[in-house]
Amino acid sequence: MLSLTAAPAQASWHAANVGGSGVNVRDCYHPTKPAWPGTSCRLQATLAPGTAVHVVCQYVGELVNGDTIWDYIVYPGGEGYAADYYIDTHTTWYRMPWVDECDY
Repeated sequence: MLSLTAAPAQASWHAANVGGSGVNVRDCYHPTKPAWPGTSCRLQATLAPGTAVHVVCQYVGELVNGDTIWDYIVYPGGEGYAADYYIDTHTTWYRMPWVDECDY
């Protein structure tokens, strides 16, 4: 008898923390979807410095302090887009190659 088991897929998320000034998390899908993630997206939460997050994917969006990368993050109690400049990913100004590009 042949028995096969499937292993769970490896997620591409990256563990990170909110930087020293905190970050606003944005809902870029409701009520409308802008051309790219940015400060025009609806504010849904403000996270304190040091909050642990998972960066699920990244996308190029509005320029924030010289950085155009926006992170789609999962945090305790929700998820949404946050400017990469305020997330300690250690890769400011470019995408992390091991994390997927968001299907925005």
